[in-house]
Amino acid sequence: MNPDIELISIGSELLSGRTLNTHAQTLGSALVKIGLRLSRDTTVPDESETIRSAVHEALERTDIVVVSGGLGPTSDDITRAALGKLFKRDIVMSPEALGELRKRYTERGRDLTPAAERQALILDGAVTLLNSVGAAPGERLDLPGGRTLFIVPGPPGEFAAVLEERIIPWLREQFRDAVPLEERLILTEGIGESDIVTRLEEAGFQTSEISVGFYPGFGKVEIRLSASKEHLWALDAAEGTLRDILHDHLA
Repeated sequence: MNPDIELISIGSELLSGRTLNTHAQTLGSALVKIGLRLSRDTTVPDESETIRSAVHEALERTDIVVVSGGLGPTSDDITRAALGKLFKRDIVMSPEALGELRKRYTERGRDLTPAAERQALILDGAVTLLNSVGAAPGERLDLPGGRTLFIVPGPPGEFAAVLEERIIPWLREQFRDAVPLEERLILTEGIGESDIVTRLEEAGFQTSEISVGFYPGFGKVEIRLSASKEHLWALDAAEGTLRDILHDHLA
């Protein structure tokens, strides 16, 4: 059975509203494409004890956790130290990350300061996940019991790059049997969500083989139907039924 995957975003700026947190959307959409699922999204401040508690609790629930943020060179970037304490791991320099960092600074004609070098630090025993668009690498920490912790930079572009270039390929390899769900989309206009539900109930619309989601906005409602490949027949039938029921409000 494929595991659910949890995301923990770290950053007080995410909770204060100063920065929009898009990580769940980025990770969730990437996982759906390979047949996996983001089951929980948690955001915590830059507080060591809170970070440790959130990660510990997540690993009690699921085998794969993605942690983002707090890997920069400033005093509030404490993710490595917090996780090092949690897992009793030293913080060490990654030769691969340091090499890439030196190369990037040289190409830009800049001096690599000790503060900048701190971005190449990782937890002892972690696998370096090079970051093609930023300074700090991601990390993969393989833990007892088959659990895996990914530690990823917080800036959206860097998060997406490490995810697509390093994490998703690893997940594809580990879970080759995972199959993406099939989807059908129906867009309606001029009818509210509650009125749609009323119509479906009056028509006796029911199905156990597929899931149905309603996403209202701007005078329209998107209905998303999803099912596994073995239930394509039910998916096609449900789509046809809904289009018949809502024929006068299809966009």
